[in-house]
Amino acid sequence: MNIELYPDFNEVFDSDELKGIFYPLCKVTDINTEFSNPLFFVSSNGVWTNEDVKNENNQTGFTCFQLNDGKYSFNGDLNVYIGHKEAKDIFKTLEKDFNENGASYLSNKVKTEEYIQTIKDKYDLNFGELDEEYFLETFYQFSINKLNYKQTGNFGTFRHIIDGWDKPDKISPVVYEIKDDNSTGFADIQINQEYIFPDSIAVDNYDKIGYTVGYEFFTDGNDTYLLFDKKDRRAICINHYS
Repeated sequence: MNIELYPDFNEVFDSDELKGIFYPLCKVTDINTEFSNPLFFVSSNGVWTNEDVKNENNQTGFTCFQLNDGKYSFNGDLNVYIGHKEAKDIFKTLEKDFNENGASYLSNKVKTEEYIQTIKDKYDLNFGELDEEYFLETFYQFSINKLNYKQTGNFGTFRHIIDGWDKPDKISPVVYEIKDDNSTGFADIQINQEYIFPDSIAVDNYDKIGYTVGYEFFTDGNDTYLLFDKKDRRAICINHYS
């Protein structure tokens, strides 16, 4: 399996309607000899979900994407994501600010709480139903981690830079194997699948691609399990808090 960290948003999704909701974590290729297209691990950390909104393609615990021409198409309900209307506009502002000031934030080792206060002082943003602190924290830590990786080639070390943690003991493999035992959270997903997924999804029929660990991309967050159905060309990203 080949892994490419931080693919461009437009490489992953066929439209920008999910900007501010989903973060592209990594692209994987050469998964096996039967399937040659890339697949993508993505995360919806930063927004809370509405457990009362039910949809065949996305709910609190998962999102299904159709793979069309090598990109993810979204056929779910945006109302699952609380504050999705505000998220897109706020994300544009934060992205522009980080493009202009991210190198300075990184070199000055600006802590998360300092960044959040800077943004609050600098911009008059309408967060609506979004959790302001969570959204800003997630954006900043994802962006700092990504920028540091682009500059140094070191992945997952953002806490050691902005929060003064000791150096990590090892380099993360980024994508971990989903084993057929109780060593990963997938055992919980299988046991509880009738409560997580609609009847149309049977996770045991999907190929298990692997999983990413949330705290390696963000301070706190869900792990992402990626499953794929070659026949229907459907990818499922499952959120699981470890």
